[in-house]
Amino acid sequence: MWLVVANSSSGKGKATVLASEFITLLGQKNYEYKLISESTFDKTSEYLKSEIGSGKYTKLVAVGGDGLVNLCLQSVAQKDITLGVIPAGTGNDFARAVGVNGKSTKQIFELITTQQPTKLDLGRISSSSGVRWYVQVLSTGFDAVVNSLANKITWPKGKSKYTIATILIISRFKPISYKIEIDGKKLDQNAMLLSIGNGESYGGGMRICPGASNSDGLLDVLLVRPVSRVVLLTIFPKVFKGNHIPHPKIDTYKAKVIKISADTAAYADGELVSDLPIEVSNVPRALSTWLAI
Repeated sequence: MWLVVANSSSGKGKATVLASEFITLLGQKNYEYKLISESTFDKTSEYLKSEIGSGKYTKLVAVGGDGLVNLCLQSVAQKDITLGVIPAGTGNDFARAVGVNGKSTKQIFELITTQQPTKLDLGRISSSSGVRWYVQVLSTGFDAVVNSLANKITWPKGKSKYTIATILIISRFKPISYKIEIDGKKLDQNAMLLSIGNGESYGGGMRICPGASNSDGLLDVLLVRPVSRVVLLTIFPKVFKGNHIPHPKIDTYKAKVIKISADTAAYADGELVSDLPIEVSNVPRALSTWLAI
């Protein structure tokens, strides 16, 4: 049985239209389904947990952006439920990762009703708030502050709002003192940002961890050591194409488990997770999904 979850406020009603298209296609093939379409995060979360808890579903399709995908992850990680996405948000980075961004509802329907699912890794975050899962990028530091402000900007949409947020934040941002443990190796480092990628992009295609794979059993760590505001301004725009690496002030690592402590917060898939400290680990083959690539 199919569970379709739509964010009715996503894309100025776009998600509602796309969800209607998708369930029409399901009905034409006589597939059983249920639709969740709520206007708030809390109502969607409550309804989703209840339905997943019933044990009736083997497929879940999120119609919305990365925030909705992340919400759904919390219910399907390490379960025999396959997650698909019909992108209707601002960033759509998970949709990019699995190859469906820009595809029509019918194309996505044909993909997920004819192709066998595959397994991807997930990032597992442990903090004082509990356990959270993410599929793309966890960010702390400068990029997390930019992400927080960009989430509050209603216009313009897409990459432009991240550029605006960057300009507004950079004049007052100071390096953060991190205590880091990477697969047991301890490191004390002041840094502008520290990101941990399970996938390579966030923020609508910003390739912060270029080359990061959702299926290699490892997390990609990127750390930007203290630089001037001018240098940071020259580095950050290059993230959109992944051209910020190599840079003499950027360090990269691959690891299975990373522990971070600092006076800042963590965002994952664009959503606030918790204040630090946190522990982040790679969990292989924790998500069942469909790939169009």
